[in-house]
Amino acid sequence: MFQQRINKRPFATLVIASAVLLAIAGCSKKEVTSTQVVASVDGEEISVHQVNAMLGKARGVTQETLPLAKAEILGSLVDQQLAINMAISKKLDRSPEIVAAIETAKREILARAALEQIASSQPKPTEEEAKKYYAENPALFSERRIYNLQEITLGKATSNLDQVRARVASAKSMEEIAAWLKERNINFAPNSGTRSAEQLPLEILPKLHAMKDGQIAFLESKDNFLVMRVASSQQQPVSEAQALPAINVFLTNLRGGDAIKAAKADMKAKAKIEYFGEFAGGEAALKAKAQAEADAAAQAKAKAAEDAKASADAAAKLKAEEQAAAQAEQEARAKAREAARAQGGKTEQANPNPANLEKGLKGLQ
Repeated sequence: MFQQRINKRPFATLVIASAVLLAIAGCSKKEVTSTQVVASVDGEEISVHQVNAMLGKARGVTQETLPLAKAEILGSLVDQQLAINMAISKKLDRSPEIVAAIETAKREILARAALEQIASSQPKPTEEEAKKYYAENPALFSERRIYNLQEITLGKATSNLDQVRARVASAKSMEEIAAWLKERNINFAPNSGTRSAEQLPLEILPKLHAMKDGQIAFLESKDNFLVMRVASSQQQPVSEAQALPAINVFLTNLRGGDAIKAAKADMKAKAKIEYFGEFAGGEAALKAKAQAEADAAAQAKAKAAEDAKASADAAAKLKAEEQAAAQAEQEARAKAREAARAQGGKTEQANPNPANLEKGLKGLQ
């Protein structure tokens, strides 16, 4: 049975998506001939082009399952048109929320189509380029490993990174590092699991690949800082023949992404862009402001943590001093009592009891 990607979406979403397609195609829609019409729902026609468009997105369709696939797609389109007709009869297509949603979806569809056209126009990677990528990335292929990792993730706004790096360098276990971070109220997220080389960020993979089992390192990724320990690892290399298809896809996507990035930069450089109100200054100003606020908040939090630690240390010191003073006072009192007892014994020896002396004399007689 084929897998057909026709989602059972909420009614409003279905109406929006359908209305967007109608809005984009409306101004250039050609007259549908009778041979192109496959169904009519209360006078609204469904064309063979709509069926074919959805058929092109269905997965796993074979020659044997094609008739069933077409039947299911047609049924879905009929249900969709019924929902659209109901929405229009209730004037939902005039609702401000629906109109805004349609416009947003239309913008996204058109922008994505333009960028996909740029990406698809790029030349495909050659076999030589794919083989070169294989040779230059042994950590992904010829020396590929499966890693059993212990991780501690730190945010980009983490302060005192030099101290963290130094502590990681001297630590013998992840538990030791976690305890040290907790003592200083530094936020972190622990994690552990098994991941293959291709599941790891490319910017940290070479450093991780160079690590031995049991080794701990402080690494920086695009989004955060990482303390990683390779608990164990296993070699699972991938041959060139196995890797080339995936490399071709990766290089194609990479090339398309680079082309899109360059096109965006070029369009932005040529366009006249103005920002108003609270957005004056544009993206750079807003990001700088957000970063400054985040840094200030992080510094304030770190200062509060330092003040709390200093206060706790002072309280602990005062308590220790009070305990030491009390102990000294107890010892002084004990010595005084001992001295008093000793002095009392000497006095008794110097002044014998008369009654005892009399008994002693009688004994001599």
